[in-house]
Amino acid sequence: MIEGAHATLSLPGCIIDTSRVTPGSDSSTKPFKIPAKMQTTMVQGNGECPKLPWMIEFHSTANGKILNNQLEAAYAVNFLEHLSTLNDRSKPKRKRLTQLAVVVPPKVSVDTLDAFLRAGMTVAVLRLDYFTVGELQEMIGLINDVNAEFGKKIGRVYPLAIALEVTDREIMTGKVLRPMTEIQLEKGQKTKVTGDKQFQNRVSGEYIYVNWDKISDVVKPGDNLILGPDKIRLSAYEIARDIINCIVDRAGILSDNLSVKIPNVPLIPETESNDKLIKIHEKCDVDIIFVGPGKIQAAKEIFGPTILVFVKVEHVSAVDVFDDVLKQVDGVLINGEKLIMTSRENVFILQKSIVAKCNKQSKPVMSSIDCHSVTKSIVNDIANTVIDGVDSLLLPPDPDLLEAICLVCKSAESAVYQRQLFDDLVHLKPPPIEPVISVAMAAVDTSFKSNAAAIILLTTSGRSGKLISMFRPRCPIIALTRFGRIAKQLMLYKGVIPIFYVLKSGVSFDENMERNMQLGMTFGKVNGYIRAGDAVVIVFGTKGNVGFRNSMEVVFASEYDTRPENEAVCPTL
Repeated sequence: MIEGAHATLSLPGCIIDTSRVTPGSDSSTKPFKIPAKMQTTMVQGNGECPKLPWMIEFHSTANGKILNNQLEAAYAVNFLEHLSTLNDRSKPKRKRLTQLAVVVPPKVSVDTLDAFLRAGMTVAVLRLDYFTVGELQEMIGLINDVNAEFGKKIGRVYPLAIALEVTDREIMTGKVLRPMTEIQLEKGQKTKVTGDKQFQNRVSGEYIYVNWDKISDVVKPGDNLILGPDKIRLSAYEIARDIINCIVDRAGILSDNLSVKIPNVPLIPETESNDKLIKIHEKCDVDIIFVGPGKIQAAKEIFGPTILVFVKVEHVSAVDVFDDVLKQVDGVLINGEKLIMTSRENVFILQKSIVAKCNKQSKPVMSSIDCHSVTKSIVNDIANTVIDGVDSLLLPPDPDLLEAICLVCKSAESAVYQRQLFDDLVHLKPPPIEPVISVAMAAVDTSFKSNAAAIILLTTSGRSGKLISMFRPRCPIIALTRFGRIAKQLMLYKGVIPIFYVLKSGVSFDENMERNMQLGMTFGKVNGYIRAGDAVVIVFGTKGNVGFRNSMEVVFASEYDTRPENEAVCPTL
């Protein structure tokens, strides 16, 4: 029997408060009148909760046998069952969760930048060795102008983050003496490395030219030089003026214009490099900086606490001290292609270990992908990287490539074994824990149980959004903030969609909270992430200045403002 505005339905294994069920509105308190046909079904019952009339369809096929987003596989009882349950006919979520960073080249057009944004770029990365300070300032201005125009097209401020990558000097070998194009260097063979330009086009097994005439000033006996993708390793045993006498420790094929890496040797004097960073800080506005392990402290002192500092892991010397380095930084950039001093077959082991350590410490991790087309092997690399748990990918500047990788990311995100991942992350936080962490944990768990379309929250420092991202929900996290830099930096965290808003004066805390949560709901519906009838988890504070988001509730989205199911959505929205 159903009576009164606060009546509840009590069924075997199910209790429904009819006063809180409001399918026609996201925030209305008007009681929902249950249809007579549904009441009959409820009274008869079969021991299970009835399917509510406004619930959406969760299946990818008409016969209802295959769930969307690999839902069945995500919560399989064991890993083998998870793998065997994956189905290529299961539709992924509409929103990509993995963030996409793009290396912006020095000479880039307005149209190309706009194409990057439309394809899904969330972070623009500028490499220091490509620009002078003045050129860098101009490029940042251009990116901001294009982003502002893009924001007008999509109807909101798009918080594109700008990152600066501090790179070491790029050293290259010269050209092999013709008519030969390749030279086989054997282990134990002796050779000489020089910056003398008379050998620039006369590289041989005896003399190897490099394009830096001061290399003999920084290399010492015992240092290693790593050449090219084959990672030919030369060990210096004697320095004679401008010639470095070496012995080949690892054999390989020497060809034209190979990159040269010298582990643990600074190729730019510290004072010169730091002076340039100081000028950049004074004249350029960046949100993130990528540096090597030796520059972490200098970057923090120069840029201050408001800029995120990521450490670049490009060789084993950084891996050896990684645990200590991780405590000092805000995040990590892995460049597997540049990992040197290790064999190729072990690179994936290092990458998996680094990603796992970052996930354990709740630090965002970005992985660099060096590709020019999406081949089968590249698809596998990207998919496995996403499944391993990276927050973002660093990609070359190709809009078509971004769009293709977007699709790969969505499929890979659906294939994550969510049950095991969430259990592992929860076990890393044994009680007692901070209340804000417990709320984040509960919000993500609730999103799993209700198959929520989104998690919506209001954040000031960005911490709430970061914590929820840490527990890896399967849905987007719509994080509303009134601070532009916080919105931009949240672009580095998996699944977070930051929304920048302006605080309206003269409005009470409760009204402001309600307006902004409704803004997040409308944003999700207009852009196709949230459909009519979707469950949405809302995380909020019960009063102003509470210090953290201490409450959570589940609401159902109304049909108002939602998009048709088959309508295309811009990847960046």
